[in-house]
Amino acid sequence: MMNLSHPNLSAIIRRIYFEVLRPQLLVILLWGVFILTGLWLGIVVLAGQTFIEAFATLALWIAMALVVVFVVCLLPGVRKKMLSVLQNKLGNVMNLLAIMETDIGDCLIQMEEELRNRFSLHDGCTVVMNGRKVEYERMVLTPLIMDFGLKGDGLSSSVYKVRWKPVVAQVEDLFLGIRDYYCHREKWIASAYAHTSPLFRIYPFMGINTRNYSMRMHSGRNPRSMPLEDLLEKNFAAFHQDTTPQMRRARLEAVDWSDFDGSIASITPYHFMGIKVYPPLGFNPWPVEEGAGNPEGEMEKVRYLYEFCIAHTIPITAHCSPGGFLVDSRYSAFSDPSRWELVLREYPGLRLNLAHFGGADSKAWQRKIVELILSGKYPNLYTDISYQGVDRKFYEKLKVFIDSYGEQERRVIMEHVIYGTDFMINLQDVKSYGAYMGHFFETEAFSLEEKDMLAHTNTERFLYLG
Repeated sequence: MMNLSHPNLSAIIRRIYFEVLRPQLLVILLWGVFILTGLWLGIVVLAGQTFIEAFATLALWIAMALVVVFVVCLLPGVRKKMLSVLQNKLGNVMNLLAIMETDIGDCLIQMEEELRNRFSLHDGCTVVMNGRKVEYERMVLTPLIMDFGLKGDGLSSSVYKVRWKPVVAQVEDLFLGIRDYYCHREKWIASAYAHTSPLFRIYPFMGINTRNYSMRMHSGRNPRSMPLEDLLEKNFAAFHQDTTPQMRRARLEAVDWSDFDGSIASITPYHFMGIKVYPPLGFNPWPVEEGAGNPEGEMEKVRYLYEFCIAHTIPITAHCSPGGFLVDSRYSAFSDPSRWELVLREYPGLRLNLAHFGGADSKAWQRKIVELILSGKYPNLYTDISYQGVDRKFYEKLKVFIDSYGEQERRVIMEHVIYGTDFMINLQDVKSYGAYMGHFFETEAFSLEEKDMLAHTNTERFLYLG
């Protein structure tokens, strides 16, 4: 849940250009030169033409090919298909920008309205499959704050640079949105749902990049942030008294969001329920190498973070796919599940979710995550399928992948996979939150009981709520 002022959009545009567009254009250009040169030489050799005659023949072929492409594009069916693809993609982008531009509180209201309309929800949420159904009282949202932090503006040659984006501003905007959702929902929501109970319970995850914090107070610390020790103590120290998931749940539900006055100072324990780390922004899960983009003292900070989370039963969600908001090519390896294996060897009890299941196109990362789960050494290790469900066929592919393991192994894997959305970024490839959920509700790749595991049982266990 973020607005347009929070993400580093320039980093994304720069990445798309330098890592996707420019290399692809270069490859296409080189192949084009190679193929055309080969054709030209072939004409010279086989037809006994002079180089000038061969060049003229090749130019004629190219002109004819362009005419054919132009004519084909004029065909109504082809033109309609091309325009439809472009309009759908542009529509998705505009939809994403619209929801990022609106007030976060209203974004939550619109999400609830859309879900209630799409699934005819009045009291709670009901999932129906093959004539059977499971009923839930509410939906739990866990907005994952991303600490975009300091930017390393030396990467940009622009006159004006993105030098920092304090996470404080994002936290305050999100918390104001959550407060307004709870406090003013009945005024904003469609009249048909004005007297229903809120559909959502919202438990945010704090975004932390240890690079942006000093370990403890000292004169040279970043003036825009408190020390890591103080940050964790202020927001999570009270978690130490939660000896059961039921105690944790009760305290989270007891938070009075109307008390938040718009200032970070008014945040109290249990406003946050977990921690989000994002390696593409520079968070190195296990910074054993000095240099290589690892500031001095990082190991001490990440060790403190993991030890604190274990002692206070705090769940951590980590971005774990090759894509994302990569701000420096040196950070590309930080998301690799093999890097997290180094952490888990030292802290096997860490409550960790490797998000995105390694990415849809990274089978090696997927199998590494499964290998770690099946090792039996890390009982609190999970992975989620956020963003993957934008493709309706994803669940069939996921079933094939999981079924490739033995029956016992399949059961263990299924107990450690969590349903996820990656809203609002997933709007690049799906129309709405409800459309994404619809793919999950409607797929027959998994049984009703298995869907309950992914979206309820496993999730509760990871979050330490049940």
